[in-house]
Amino acid sequence: MGGFTFAHGLVLIVAASCMLAVSTANKDWKFGFNNHWPPHKGGSHHPKYRQAAPNKVIVGGSEGWRFNFSYTNWAFKHGPFYLNDTLVFKYDPPKDDNTTIPHSVYLLPNLRSFMKCNLTGAEMLANVTQGGGQGFEYVLKNWKPHYFACGQHDGIHCSLGQMKFFVMPMPHMGGFTFARGLALIVTASCMLAVGTAKKIIVGGSEGWKFNVSYTDWALKNGPFYTHDTLVFKYDPPVDNNSIPHNVYLLQNYESFEKCNLKGAKLLADVTEGGGDGFEYVLKKCEPLYFACGLHEGVHCSLGQMKFVVVPLPRPSLV
Repeated sequence: MGGFTFAHGLVLIVAASCMLAVSTANKDWKFGFNNHWPPHKGGSHHPKYRQAAPNKVIVGGSEGWRFNFSYTNWAFKHGPFYLNDTLVFKYDPPKDDNTTIPHSVYLLPNLRSFMKCNLTGAEMLANVTQGGGQGFEYVLKNWKPHYFACGQHDGIHCSLGQMKFFVMPMPHMGGFTFARGLALIVTASCMLAVGTAKKIIVGGSEGWKFNVSYTDWALKNGPFYTHDTLVFKYDPPVDNNSIPHNVYLLQNYESFEKCNLKGAKLLADVTEGGGDGFEYVLKKCEPLYFACGLHEGVHCSLGQMKFVVVPLPRPSLV
């Protein structure tokens, strides 16, 4: 498989499962496998295992595909999405009088590209003319993460205009609720998380400081596993020449993306990063959004002091 190990594959599956289980834990969606599960001899099937018809979903609903609308938030609220569902992107084609803002649809190659709105290696699915009328349709054929974005103005529509979202289409599966089914998968996976836990200094030799990209650091130094310990090291305030920091746990991806501290939990104040640093044990298999909360999120946004981790089960025993 060209260097792609079983452990890597498991990491991707469990990461997606963990993220979906958390975002949908309080919902009662039902789903059923396309080929009916479990199978029955002689080709007969229990009536409750009927194949669900695929849906057509208009991206953004009545808002359509436009600038300055949070499609990440929309996707979390309107998921889950299933295999063979169709996403419909509706947007006005450009007019001669320049009264419309042109848009397009790109498929980004990975999560890193998605977070940075980096169009390198992205596939253009629909150009500026293809969103009119009934809109551009994209069928979710593969069970894998899909990262969508508008590619206009070198990614500005994606970043400043919030025109990006990702979906993980799920198979249909009758008899279980969506949340219960994923809860079983994630619980079983997380129970396998054993082995020697590590202590990881956030930022390495840089520590926890202003103007270091901790999102890049986390992507380069992951994956992280349950029972690992993150160590945040930063100098406590001594005089006016030092820059104080702290550590917050943000509520969700939308808060992380916007550096919004509303509802965030203070894990460590400005005095707790000295000496051996502040330690945080990764106990749960769920997305964790860390940030510095100083100056109402300025350290998080302009100073790049934020990152996300999804602690995974250790692959050594699976």
